[in-house]
Amino acid sequence: MNDKGIHPFNITTRREFIRKAGLTAAGVALAESCLPFMAQGKPERPHFTPPKDIWLVPHDTLPLPDNALAITLQGLANRTQPRIWMRAGSMYQIIQGQLENEGSHFHEVKSVWELLKVFRNEVKGAILCNVNSPSMNVATSLCGPMNAVALDESLQSLAETNGLKILLDARQMDEKQTFRRYRDRFAKGIALEQTVEGNGPAFVRDYAVAHNAFTYYTQDHTFRKEVAKEVGPEAIFYGWGPDEYGWIEDLSSENATGVGSDWNVNLSALQHIPAHKPLHRPKRPLPKKEDGVRYVAFVMTDGDNIQWLCGSFVGNSRYWGSLLRGSFPMTWEISPMLTLTAPRVLEYLYETAKENEGFVTGAGVPGYTYIHYQTDPIFVAKQAEPILRKADTPYVGIINANEGNLRETIPLLRLPDIRAVLYKDYAPYNRHQGKMFWYEGKPCISFKFALWEGLMSPQQVADGVNQMPSSPFTNEESYALVTVHAWSYGSIGGPLEAVKQTIALLPKNTRVVTADQLIERMIANLKK
Repeated sequence: MNDKGIHPFNITTRREFIRKAGLTAAGVALAESCLPFMAQGKPERPHFTPPKDIWLVPHDTLPLPDNALAITLQGLANRTQPRIWMRAGSMYQIIQGQLENEGSHFHEVKSVWELLKVFRNEVKGAILCNVNSPSMNVATSLCGPMNAVALDESLQSLAETNGLKILLDARQMDEKQTFRRYRDRFAKGIALEQTVEGNGPAFVRDYAVAHNAFTYYTQDHTFRKEVAKEVGPEAIFYGWGPDEYGWIEDLSSENATGVGSDWNVNLSALQHIPAHKPLHRPKRPLPKKEDGVRYVAFVMTDGDNIQWLCGSFVGNSRYWGSLLRGSFPMTWEISPMLTLTAPRVLEYLYETAKENEGFVTGAGVPGYTYIHYQTDPIFVAKQAEPILRKADTPYVGIINANEGNLRETIPLLRLPDIRAVLYKDYAPYNRHQGKMFWYEGKPCISFKFALWEGLMSPQQVADGVNQMPSSPFTNEESYALVTVHAWSYGSIGGPLEAVKQTIALLPKNTRVVTADQLIERMIANLKK
């Protein structure tokens, strides 16, 4: 968020500014040429110096009311640099280790009251709430604008003992009331949809507080669209909704996109920790020119889910921690939004990839969105352009509504840095059965097979590949993308084991490659 309360990735807000400024035609052209760079927010610092001191919170052991207080305080303290860190495993632990190696000293606090003493000057008071009620979302929404922390009613007496003043009693307030009363105080370009049930109050709220983002959770489609329209256009919604399809349909209809992040911690800190150098995905060589063969690429799903990529993904033996990695070509979906929220995570994945692993974006850009429902897909594509460039991801994976079609990807294919679009339908992912659409020499390729437990087995995928032609210079059906469901085949060790079994069943004249290799070989062979 900049000093005007605008999330830095909201391009159309800036276009509207240009229009209202009454610039000349030449002035508009010059200003618009700068929009993609404005959309990236502030440029990365060329020499990042980690803070000398960072306070470490035992997130995994704190009671929920304490966690809610700590995470909202973290959002206030981390507005300009990482100063509070939630202890967690996997990628969070890796990046904590990087910061320690770069000179940061982590001070573990024993209680939230100890943490509050350190950052007392950052806090004007507290917003009283009940952490497992809508009032928690009310408190999260207002903590940023009011420089406050969320205080569960069970901690009220301790707050008084520690000199924390109650600024607002939100216990009888709901999200709709709050939005309509305080809408002018919330940032443009960003919002958070996050449940207040279970441990929902203990996750991702630091990012919302740091950005003055309105926070809510609803099954009311009309209200969600009202929020998206008000904070948009082309807003980024973090967290997750109660119904995946309904959430994304509503957001898409207002040209907004969603970022799966409902279990994230430390985003307010991670956003300020740049990659050590410009991000470059690993480049794979073009497969040798052959006739009489067919090409197949396996692509893991759910890379749009940044809470997974930042969380258990790296250490899990079914995914990045699998011993099978490197034994066959594999392509991973990743979210280009990591360049904005956690660039060190994307850098780590690029740097630790095996020589036969590739990357495409997952489930839409800049976040999860259905092109079919967008009212202005050209602007959404332009919003994604600088983010894709920064992530170095020219191969764009999307999910579209079942009513959609491959031609709807033209705004993405028009982007000069995009080489191809990988197309999935909502259900099943391979609904279009490998159909392709070409635009000015660039393909939109639908997934032909879905390696998904209960949908297609390794044998069924192999049988399907066996029916494919092997004429890669004349027949585009000689190429196939296989979507690999990330949450399937747990009983046999995970989806990578299912890929291994599938490859063992493939005909001998099948060439298993990464998705980028398949696309580039197809473009070179067919010359459309």
